Amino acid sequence: MTVLLVCLLTGCAQLGRSAGKGSREGNLYRIYYVNKADTTICPVEYRTLTTDPAVLVQELIEQMSASTDEVGYFTAINGFTILDESIQESVLTLNLSEGYYALEQTHEILVRAALVSTLCQIPEIEEVCFLVSGEALTGPDRMPVGAMNEKQFIFNSGNELEGYERIRLHLYFASETGDRLVDTYRTIVYNSNVSIERVVTEAILKGPISQGVYPTLNADTKILSVTTRDGVCYVNLDSSFLIQPYRVTPQVALYSLVNSLTELPSVNKVQISVDGQTNREFMEAMDLSAAYSRNDSLAAGNGN
Repeated sequence: MTVLLVCLLTGCAQLGRSAGKGSREGNLYRIYYVNKADTTICPVEYRTLTTDPAVLVQELIEQMSASTDEVGYFTAINGFTILDESIQESVLTLNLSEGYYALEQTHEILVRAALVSTLCQIPEIEEVCFLVSGEALTGPDRMPVGAMNEKQFIFNSGNELEGYERIRLHLYFASETGDRLVDTYRTIVYNSNVSIERVVTEAILKGPISQGVYPTLNADTKILSVTTRDGVCYVNLDSSFLIQPYRVTPQVALYSLVNSLTELPSVNKVQISVDGQTNREFMEAMDLSAAYSRNDSLAAGNGN
């Protein structure tokens, strides 16, 4: 079995040695997928805002179950589900549905490698143990597979998917009445050359995708620049920002962007300018000359 793993897991650059716990920056992880040729697993970078290991396990599993049409790989969790999971003494136990045993042998090994390589990045997890409907997973020899870690998989040089990251954003949009903020979550794949602060700004301008929440800022607004220094995010927008097409209060419109940006660890305040100028008023009510801190008093609840 070990020899088979070594032979199969080729095609991506030496990720097993370069993407471990020690080299991970902040909350940056790699979600591993199975390539369409069914010969290797490859990663897409994913940034999370949580550090709770139990929540993080669920979030990474959710990403491994999500559609990957935009990046060209198969999801590892496909054809089966994870019934439940638990962490005890640095071992994560995954209880898989019966559909797991229907996977073709080579594909099953790749799926297992993707699960282990993704979930063992979590600092509190050293090994992953597999059950199927509550019973220990067995190999073709009917022997239990046992607990596994990422060091059991070898990645040789080749073509690696680069330039994309996934992140789950915490965004704020308007309530139906337009006078309260409703928070929602959205997972986005984005070019890693773009700052996450700009990604959040673009997401707010594009508007919500969930039901029960409503847009807040003019979608025709162009982003001129977004930079962050010393905890202050400087957002420079064109004059379309001053045109308000929606029935929302000035506070809800402005703080939808401010609260969304301040969900990021890098941002404490937001300074908005229009065509590089801060001596402007937004909706004749909000002075843009000063940086804004988040305002949680407008919250109406969760919309997702």
